[in-house]
Amino acid sequence: MYMALLWLSRTDQIEDSRSIASGIAVSKQYSRYTITMNPKWRWSNGQPITAQDVVYDWTLIHGASASNSPFPYCFSGSGGVPADFKSVVAAGSHTVVVTLNKSVNPVWFEHNGLSQLVPVPKSTWDKHSNVQKELAFIKSVANSPNDPIYRVVDGPYRIQKAVTNQYYTFVANPKYSGAHPAQIKTVTYLYETSTSAEFAQMRTHKVDVGYLPFSLYRSKNQLTGYHLTARTAMEFFYLPLNFRTNAYGIGGLFNNLYLRQALQMGMNQPAIIQSMYHGYAVPTIGPVPAKPPNAYYDKALKNPYPYNPAAGKKFLEKNGWSLVNGVMTKGSQKLAFNLVYSTGSATLNDMAQLLKQDWAREAIDVSLQPIGSQAFGDIIGSASQSNKWAMAGGFAGGYVPDFYPSGGSLFLPTAGFNLGAYNSSTMNRLIAATYKDGTRSQVTRRFNAYQVYAAQNLPGLFVPTPAYSLSEVRTFVKGFRSNHRPIQGYTPLNRVSFKG
Repeated sequence: MYMALLWLSRTDQIEDSRSIASGIAVSKQYSRYTITMNPKWRWSNGQPITAQDVVYDWTLIHGASASNSPFPYCFSGSGGVPADFKSVVAAGSHTVVVTLNKSVNPVWFEHNGLSQLVPVPKSTWDKHSNVQKELAFIKSVANSPNDPIYRVVDGPYRIQKAVTNQYYTFVANPKYSGAHPAQIKTVTYLYETSTSAEFAQMRTHKVDVGYLPFSLYRSKNQLTGYHLTARTAMEFFYLPLNFRTNAYGIGGLFNNLYLRQALQMGMNQPAIIQSMYHGYAVPTIGPVPAKPPNAYYDKALKNPYPYNPAAGKKFLEKNGWSLVNGVMTKGSQKLAFNLVYSTGSATLNDMAQLLKQDWAREAIDVSLQPIGSQAFGDIIGSASQSNKWAMAGGFAGGYVPDFYPSGGSLFLPTAGFNLGAYNSSTMNRLIAATYKDGTRSQVTRRFNAYQVYAAQNLPGLFVPTPAYSLSEVRTFVKGFRSNHRPIQGYTPLNRVSFKG
């Protein structure tokens, strides 16, 4: 519905021909960025997309990053938002000037800072002179997709109707000013009560594109008239650890690297890939994914902790732990804690069971605690409930809008997605170094240093990263596979059509 200022290509490079911005001029000090906008872009009501629409979006982001915001901005702290920004101003109708309070690596800033700017139709949304009142209004309609305010868009589709827990229907925007106007005029996203219900819809050809859960992979031959498409995304999978002193059952023991090393060595990634993901996954040894292919992954990086539970157990014994009644114990402290994860995924449940068995070989007692998605989100996302969990399952470290995957939104103490309060002064320094300007070799060297440290220091436990989605696509649907955008993690349906 809404187009970003910057479009990222499959190789994670800015693609001017598909962006609202037609170019970026960077000052010699790498502290001022002048963005020129392509004047062809218009809103669906015919009004031009202007620099004022971009500045308005920044006003909302800046206001939502404040501690008293009624509608907090989840990417605060990423891409220099808001601390590194000195000003965002319009210099004419189609020029935006972003000034920073320091010199930064322009690749990082363009990918992770400027990428967050999405023009918003100011004439439609700007209802209050006070930004906090504006945010309160936006919050009031955030879960009302049928509100007429959502009708003014610049993307290839706009919402037509939404029925809670049933469906969302989108229709083509006839005034879309980008390339490839939608050929499929109506797109409906259906809610399904379960993965088996969705599978039944595909068996009877009720849907043209459906999600195939890994747990039903062996039944895929029951689906006729579809082809299987595995889509990747710029993400890695990991288990967040609770480093706080009140972590359930274990206190602050995860701050000991040897314990994290033992847990990582007790994880049989090859077995998980074959048994859970049927080969549609890759081992994860660090925070930058090997797939999709990208310029940031360090191909020289070796797995510092391959599967070896016997060696992992020796790590514990070397640090004073011994076997008592089948569980590693030191004094009165047992290595016994919980792994919480959201219900609803048979694959995640099976993986949790396998991890529990593997860690038992190291005499580590992990209790599995599947809970409802709402309760899971409340526990993991709230510091006040941090005493209820030690380890969490089912998380992907994604890089949207952090298209330059430097980890700032994941592992810094102030990061919005640093769920377990991980804090390492070395990690902080290495991430900060990736933000600095320099030659290509300097930037690459800094980025690789960050990756190596993350792989060795284990801010979380790395688990296999599966395909973003296994999709069953009807054979007459054209372009779904070829037009998938792995960096942004979605398929633009305006580039998809029906054969014939």
